[in-house]
Amino acid sequence: MRLGASAQAALAGFKWSGPFREAGLLLLFALVLTVATWFLRSDGLPLAADPMGYELELAAPLTVTEKALAFYDEGDYLFVDTRPRVDGDFQTIPGAFFIREASFDDDLLEYFDFMTTEDHFILFGDGDLFTVSNIAARMQDRGYQNLLILKGGLTSWLQAGGEISHRPGGES
Repeated sequence: MRLGASAQAALAGFKWSGPFREAGLLLLFALVLTVATWFLRSDGLPLAADPMGYELELAAPLTVTEKALAFYDEGDYLFVDTRPRVDGDFQTIPGAFFIREASFDDDLLEYFDFMTTEDHFILFGDGDLFTVSNIAARMQDRGYQNLLILKGGLTSWLQAGGEISHRPGGES
């Protein structure tokens, strides 16, 4: 596209270095101002949550393995395995019965004849406190109030030398 004679005459006296210099100075000023605000501003929300700063609110208190072993030896507590069914050999605490999240109502009905709301229970799983706590909350909703959650699950039980029984596929 060709410019007309009047446009060429208007642009002939125009110096391009002035606007570019001003744009560069404005850009540099904006960058310096941005960096300064990053350093001067206190940290807002972290980019990643620190897991040590948060505590999971559990439906029942935690118990350590040593106490759970003592309760097991005394025979005053019923142990509840909350892990899902698996194929093959399944390790669990001897005498423990299964109440699982997916089949909670059916499992609870199966043991309803000998479980009372006054019994004491220790719930354990594979270390996933969230699932065990959900089952504890559902048991509390049905009147079971004497509940403890085994800290560390079956892994901590094994590490402490607790007895283990083998059942095929996690059957009762």
